[in-house]
Amino acid sequence: MRHKTWALVSDGVRARILRDLEDGAAQDPIEFISQAKSIHLRDHLSDKPGRSVASGAGGRRSAMEPGSDPVLRDMQDFAQETLSVLEDHFRKGHLTRLAIFAAPKMLGVLRREIPASLNSAVILERDLNLVNLSEVDLRDAVIQALGKES
Repeated sequence: MRHKTWALVSDGVRARILRDLEDGAAQDPIEFISQAKSIHLRDHLSDKPGRSVASGAGGRRSAMEPGSDPVLRDMQDFAQETLSVLEDHFRKGHLTRLAIFAAPKMLGVLRREIPASLNSAVILERDLNLVNLSEVDLRDAVIQALGKES
């Protein structure tokens, strides 16, 4: 069976997908940019926190901490969207193997969010943020990393 290896490169805000890495003729990468309203925690926390009233402390009020990490939630949503596209291509047979290169925090998110069916295609995971490399340098770095794994 002829392999069709693709690579996902992401930093949590931007994702680039390199296709058909075995072929000499490079196809343009598929690129996604997070549609999150804000990628900075300070933007989510710019308002004053809510207040709560302690029932047993004479009605004393205190500031409430935010209930979750909104930046992490944005990364999870972005990972799910990106992985959904890859899973669709995997089901259609466009790819048979997947290499993942991501910033450390995003790699952890991808590991938690990846569907089991697509996870079976993963041949390599690296905590490297390569997303800002030029297209030629990115392709070369990915192919070199894949060569070391063979």
